[in-house]
Amino acid sequence: MHKRILTWFVFALAAICWALPVQAQDEENDGVAELVMITPMPGQGPALEAAITEYHHWIADKPGHFRYSWYQVETGPQTGNYIARTGDHNWADFDQEFDWQDEANAKFEADIVPLVEHAERVLTVEMKEFAHWPEDFSEYTLFQLENWYVEAGQYGKFRAGLEKIHKALTESGYGQYYGFQSTVSGSKGNEITLVLPHKNYADMAEEKPSFYEIVSEALGGPEAFEALMQDFGTTYHIGKSLLVRYLPEASSYGDEE
Repeated sequence: MHKRILTWFVFALAAICWALPVQAQDEENDGVAELVMITPMPGQGPALEAAITEYHHWIADKPGHFRYSWYQVETGPQTGNYIARTGDHNWADFDQEFDWQDEANAKFEADIVPLVEHAERVLTVEMKEFAHWPEDFSEYTLFQLENWYVEAGQYGKFRAGLEKIHKALTESGYGQYYGFQSTVSGSKGNEITLVLPHKNYADMAEEKPSFYEIVSEALGGPEAFEALMQDFGTTYHIGKSLLVRYLPEASSYGDEE
């Protein structure tokens, strides 16, 4: 079983590096992202970070590699685990093959796999119509992730409610940034993840004016807000939430400007 997990991890995180580099956010693409949830071997977290940093630097000059950002989980039962993510891809990117694959596989299996206890792969697509991102992510170090599960038969109603809320927030100049990722494969059905970026813990304090105040005013008052939220709340239920910290060194490829 252990060998099978390790073999799968080589396929999931090394072989998937064979495609086009991550595209710029303002470049049109399918919005596909790949996440690998990683549990390190006991006590091997620092060694894994060092090894993946060295591997990134090694692969940086290989044509067509993906660029992964690494995060460490800071809350919940998965505290201390990692998430590796590459985003802004087209589906066709995952079909690419290159002549350096065998060499990359061998290095990854030798240097990275022995440090990993378990890994799971997830594919998501960004819900671009509901995105409210900062122009520059360089100051954002913490990301709050909350899983939502849309109830069967309620997707249309869910989207309609979310559209009203998104419109009210963006037109008001609401200061909290956010985005939604729809899970395509690798988790439960109808899963959508709300992502909230923060510069630091202090940045997690509630905005003024608040979400409640902004949406209430946009809808015409507290009664309209309560009616919308009660109706919208019937379309989904909330699952687990995590706070993850961006790891700049483990995310580096040594060729950044």
